[in-house]
Parts: sequence; C-alpha cells; structure tokens
Amino acid sequence: MKLIDLNCITEGRSLFMGLAILWIIAVHYSFLYDTPIGLLFKNGYLGVDIFIMLSAFGLCFSLSKGCSYIEFIKKRLKRIIPTWWVLISICLIINILLENNHPQNLFQFLCYYSGIGWWFFHNEPYGIYYYEWYIPTLLLFYIFTPLLYKLSNTKIITIYILSIICAVTLLRLGIDNRLSLSYERIPTFISGIILFKIWKGDINNKISIPLLYLFSIIGIIGIICFLGFGILGPLYKHCFTFSLPLLLTLCNLLIKGILVKIISFIGSLTLELYLLHIYDLPLTYIMNFIENRTIAIIITTIILIGIAYVINKSIEKITTFIVASKS
Repeated sequence: MKLIDLNCITEGRSLFMGLAILWIIAVHYSFLYDTPIGLLFKNGYLGVDIFIMLSAFGLCFSLSKGCSYIEFIKKRLKRIIPTWWVLISICLIINILLENNHPQNLFQFLCYYSGIGWWFFHNEPYGIYYYEWYIPTLLLFYIFTPLLYKLSNTKIITIYILSIICAVTLLRLGIDNRLSLSYERIPTFISGIILFKIWKGDINNKISIPLLYLFSIIGIIGIICFLGFGILGPLYKHCFTFSLPLLLTLCNLLIKGILVKIISFIGSLTLELYLLHIYDLPLTYIMNFIENRTIAIIITTIILIGIAYVINKSIEKITTFIVASKS
C-alpha cells in the first residue's frame, strides 16, 4: 500500500471535490463553529485549495492531449460561463428585489458579469462590481495554464517557490488584504501542475517521490504547529498544500462503499453548489423554523444539492440543444 499515490487524483477527483465543497459549506455556515469539531469547520476555506489544485491537475491532463490554446480556453469557458452567469443572474435578481447591493449602471454590470470587477474593485462591498472571487481567479489561472505547462521543470519549480515567498510577503505587508484570497492560491495552482508532471513522469520519480513524502511530512508538522501552537500563520495554507498528496491518498483509502458514490455525486455539482451556497438566504429562512442549527444546515445543504442538480441538468440540456441546432 502506497501512502502517496497520485493515481488517486484522477480516480477519486469527484470524491475529493465533494469533500471540498462540503467543507467549504461548513466554513461559510459558521453556525457550526461551536460544535465539538468546530476547529475542523473553521478551516473549511482550505477546501478551495483542494479545488484549485485539482483544477490545475485536470487542466494539465487536457493540455497533455495536444489541444491548441484557443481550443483549451473555449472548452473551459463553455464549462464555467453558462452556469456562472445563470446563477449570478438569479442572485442579482433577488438582490434587486430585496434592495441589497447590486450593480447600478452599465459599467458595474460589465464588471459583475466579466469577473473583472473582482480585480479592480475587490475592496468594494460584495454584489456591486462582483458576486464572488473564486471564478474570476480561476478564469485568470486558465489564461496562464498553457504557458505554465510548457515551462521546464526547473522553471516551474522556481516559480512555485517564488510564488510562495511573494504570497507570504504580501500577506505580511497587508497589501490588498481581500485580494489575498486570490494571490495566496497561486502556489496551490502551480503545485497542481507540478503534481501532474510528476504523475505523468515528466519529473524524475526517483527524486520527486521521496520529495513528495518529505514535503507531506513538513506539511503535516506545519498544520500541527498552526492548530496546536498558533505559529506559521502565513505558511499554513502552503503547509496544507504540501500535505495534499498524502491527505488525498488517505481519503481515497478510508472512504469506501456507498459513501463514495454519495460524495462523488455531490462532487459532480461543485460549481453549482459553490455559487448557490454563498447566498445564505435559504439557510436564514429555514433557521426561522428549525431551532437546531446543525439540522437546519443539513436540510439547507440537501435542498441546495437538489437545486444544483436541476440547474446542472437544465444547462446541460440547453447547451446540447444549442450545439445541435448550430450543426
């Protein structure tokens, strides 16, 4: 039995995505913080790092098949944009009806729907120039992925190290603190590219596999130091990224049976669930009727999974119809 098996990233991708979105929902629904495992829920934002690392790995898998830059970008946009626009439009309509923050003019609408608003107006309140930060960040990563993928092993590893140094330095200096949600994830994204190169055999396994074990151990020690003693704060996310090959392999080994199917099903709806759960109106409404917060969150999550499934299948059918009508 291997403690680190990168094959699990391709085999258990939906499982890991499902675990990640459930963890993210837990951190955003902060009512769970005072439960016996509240410490685990408080760190649910690390689920985004799982998303980003897996995304980078998957993008490299597509690039390895030899598609052109334009084809690569078009495929990514077709996967992301329709769902993103539908869901942020629904939330926009609700915000307008409830007189919450929303775009007021054409420029704000353009920023809102393009994702550019996040990069230039991230210090403005949510809902005016942008809906959330993750998709704009992912879209920017898409642009640079083919370029990063073509770099030599030495260059990509050097950029990875420099990106960690830059992220930690910027965080320490407190520069554009909200924008740290994006720039702190650059090393995580690059780590996914490096892991793919190791998995594919582009990086010598005799050197890379022992280093994976070493970095996983360093990552676990770093996590323990942060959670137990409150040290290594700025490096905490990167320690988690170091440990991901080991943690994902263990998850793949430990989670079995029907649970794999359930979580993998949830993992197939991560884009929809992520965009839906940010808008916490359903949870607030349900909690007016159910006093037990944990039960309210479980019911809300189940409802959101149902809505996410309907939206996923509806957009899939509409997209298929449009493609068929054009041909």
